[in-house]
Amino acid sequence: MTYKKYFSFAALFSMSFMPFNAFADGQSVPINYDNISFFEEPLAVELGPATLNANILVDQAVRYSSAINESSYNTNVVGEFNVETELPNTVQIGAKYIARYDRLRENDENRYSYDIALYASDEWGTIAGGNVTGSVRENTRRNKGFGNADLQNDDFIGGLDESGAFYSVRYNSYQASLTADQEGRVEGGVSFERPIGKSVYFASARARKGDTTENTNIANTLNADTYGGAVVAKYTYASFLIDGQIGYEKINHNNTNEKDKHIFGSLGTQYKYGAYRFSAEAALGEIDGEETRNVALGSRIDIARGASVNLGVNYTHENDDEDTSGIASVRYEF
Repeated sequence: MTYKKYFSFAALFSMSFMPFNAFADGQSVPINYDNISFFEEPLAVELGPATLNANILVDQAVRYSSAINESSYNTNVVGEFNVETELPNTVQIGAKYIARYDRLRENDENRYSYDIALYASDEWGTIAGGNVTGSVRENTRRNKGFGNADLQNDDFIGGLDESGAFYSVRYNSYQASLTADQEGRVEGGVSFERPIGKSVYFASARARKGDTTENTNIANTLNADTYGGAVVAKYTYASFLIDGQIGYEKINHNNTNEKDKHIFGSLGTQYKYGAYRFSAEAALGEIDGEETRNVALGSRIDIARGASVNLGVNYTHENDDEDTSGIASVRYEF
């Protein structure tokens, strides 16, 4: 696969849609971007010298998959709780806990999961420990699609252990962040974001030393160290956004000493109009000569305070296997 082929496909796809302006949750330690993003402001309660912020999300979904020709019905519940206070020296300290329930997980043990992080923040930056190793990607990534859009194969194959440490510091329009897990794998990134006139420009770069055994989306038999880098560019004008990513990863197999390369790229557009939000994304990749093709279309319609209808159509082609899934859900957030 050539870069020319990728850009031709991505450009034609992006011009076919005029989708959204995504929003960040504004939290200092973004440990769960893919699992939850709240529309409502969090509930706040004073606990002595500290403040407890809480968010709850309930999602009831129906999903159809063309690969298995079956429909499924799932219930997801996510709760986020953050306790924070300020010390006399103006340092902000806090703890964040996120609990998730997924009814269709294979067994009762896997249906419940959680993330936890402890952090401190001041003018010198934010330092955190716990389930925070995904934070560098959250600071530098493309915007995720609306609703139930789920674009696959848009990141490195090698991952980090979920437990580790994280540091981030911002200087004017620049932000630098670094994370390391308990196995010694690391990821670092830097981003730039600045409004100019009615537009907002964003660019980022990151590099990762990972391991395929930390990726739950691939076969456990793949045992390899990985080294990769990716760059992202983003442009926002009012409610319209377009962004893209190009990445390269080297895969060193530990058992056979063979080496593979992984090239991936994606492009997306997003648009918001009143209570309606739309997104369209496409990704192409190549792993050791095998192409991957992915498309994700998403929409969110706000129907009442905290309530929304979320739609998604996701297509995946990998190793001559393909699947198109449609997901619709009713979501309530408070």
